[in-house]
Amino acid sequence: MRSTSASIRTVTRRDAPASGAALVDIGAILTPDAVEEACFHGSRLGVSPLTVTTVTVLIVDDHAQFREYLRSVLETDGFEVVADVGDGAQALAAAAATHPDLVLLDVHLGDGPDGFEVARQLAELPSPPSVIVTSSRGRNAYSDRIDSAPVVGFVPKDELSPATIRGMVARPPVSVAIAEDSLLFREGIVRVLGDLGFVVAGQVADGAELLTLLDETPVDVVIVDIRMPPTFTTEGLATAAKIAERFPTVGVMVLSQYLEPDYVLQLLDDHARGRGYLLKDRVGDLPSFADALRRVATGGQAVDPGVVAQLMDGATDPLRSLTDRENDVLRLMAQGLSNDGIAAELVVSHRTVEAHVGRIFDKLGIDRGTALNPRVGAVLQFLDQHDR
Repeated sequence: MRSTSASIRTVTRRDAPASGAALVDIGAILTPDAVEEACFHGSRLGVSPLTVTTVTVLIVDDHAQFREYLRSVLETDGFEVVADVGDGAQALAAAAATHPDLVLLDVHLGDGPDGFEVARQLAELPSPPSVIVTSSRGRNAYSDRIDSAPVVGFVPKDELSPATIRGMVARPPVSVAIAEDSLLFREGIVRVLGDLGFVVAGQVADGAELLTLLDETPVDVVIVDIRMPPTFTTEGLATAAKIAERFPTVGVMVLSQYLEPDYVLQLLDDHARGRGYLLKDRVGDLPSFADALRRVATGGQAVDPGVVAQLMDGATDPLRSLTDRENDVLRLMAQGLSNDGIAAELVVSHRTVEAHVGRIFDKLGIDRGTALNPRVGAVLQFLDQHDR
């Protein structure tokens, strides 16, 4: 008999701090003790050097007994099972909450969406996991769907083993370059990124050195301070513009100590792929920072929640026509989340989010045809124009 009940047992690895929890502020000048504190905080959140080698797994299967068996086998072999659930909706919610490296996903999930549809939705999350689909049937039953699905592969259930899984999920980490004039802050960032599984390809003190580095060393994303030599004003934005011209596939994450909506709008104005703006103290929220950086590295957008909140607080008049749920969707949209990322965050269906987005655009007079990345800038521009 199939069971649709779920046993969601999560661990603290990569979970965001509870509301109101103190963040490690490595936006200030870091002392060696502060670097140790940042790493201690990461360890307390479950983010440690083991993140690089320990694979975190979410199991999705509507057979409760199989989930229990697979959990036992994997944990005995050193995997960390962050949750086991029985259907697609629970899988999306658990993936958004626990940020697993890998999802083991049964093709047949009872009456809801099948595993291939769930895999598509997981691929749209801000920090998508690797997905292996499984079934009691052989590969020939799904060969066409496997080839077109956003999965790393298919394994029949009777062939699942820790060794097979490890061989399939090996993937290159995200490479990062850093431009920051404070040596202590740079070293702190390097250490934190290493603990989060990123590879730091180089670190420099200013934008000019960063451009030289990129000529010689390809990376997925760069982290730049907004204020660097020689004038300590907006060198980070100027560097981002030059990177858009010379290295259009490289994502840019700008870090700042200040909530400046105008800087965000300038950063997104050229519609370049892969752009982010975060306050420096967000770096202490390690899971959120890692998610935002990966999103930017893969061409998405990430906007500090504080900037979005400031603009939404100032644009009260046009937002009065929105429902509470539409305001929630608007806030997450402005932060750069995709429709599927919003669905996972709010624990609703993709179709529900699409309907909310359409109504929001209609009510605010924003073109419904605005694509995912440009729509972040469109929403922020709208809020900025109506800010008191």
